[in-house]
Amino acid sequence: MNRVLKLTCAAAAMTTVSMSAMATSAAASTIDYAVTDATDNSCSHGLWTNTVGSGCSRKYSFQDGTTFSQDTDTGTATFTGTAINVDGKVATLDLSFSGFQDALDPGQAYKAGGGAYDPSTMDFYSQASGTINIDGKIYTLKPSDPLAGTTTLQIGPGANDKTSDFGGSAWLNILDPHGWQIPHWDINFDLARKPGTPVPAPGGMALFGFALLGLWAARRRRGVA
Repeated sequence: MNRVLKLTCAAAAMTTVSMSAMATSAAASTIDYAVTDATDNSCSHGLWTNTVGSGCSRKYSFQDGTTFSQDTDTGTATFTGTAINVDGKVATLDLSFSGFQDALDPGQAYKAGGGAYDPSTMDFYSQASGTINIDGKIYTLKPSDPLAGTTTLQIGPGANDKTSDFGGSAWLNILDPHGWQIPHWDINFDLARKPGTPVPAPGGMALFGFALLGLWAARRRRGVA
């Protein structure tokens, strides 16, 4: 087999590897985390429903299977799962976040209960939508202003607004089942990367470019024009 044919075959093989890498990269663009409460005490605080309930009955503890997922390609995230209060009421959360930011804009507020603001380790989302269903009563994030005031969803070490652990928090503007706005609710949570979640890979086209560069270097070394 002559050199040109060998290089052609190698390029074809690299193209196949590149396409495979592109598929892997797409599959790895979502990072899944298991969600737990940001605090651990007799009245655990995961979801806080403010004036809906009183005392510990307005504090719901996140249950196994509750998941926070970040899509690194689209800059979006989802929060899905359940939480239970001391009365056995179940809250089912189905929330979506968008408007990814790697730092806060001027005028946006940071909730510092878990530690100082650090944009090098924290992510933020400026928009939200979705519902929280409590025993058949559906509470909706307010469409025109889903996140309370100047706050965002904040993610990172200390971002749970309670401890220095890796997690997140947000103040949510809520409409009751009749469509009336009620005082904001909170979510405060810790995050642990789910086992087997792949690390997002570099794009396949970038890998293909590296492969072609390697082939060009090989041709130069062998004197192939």
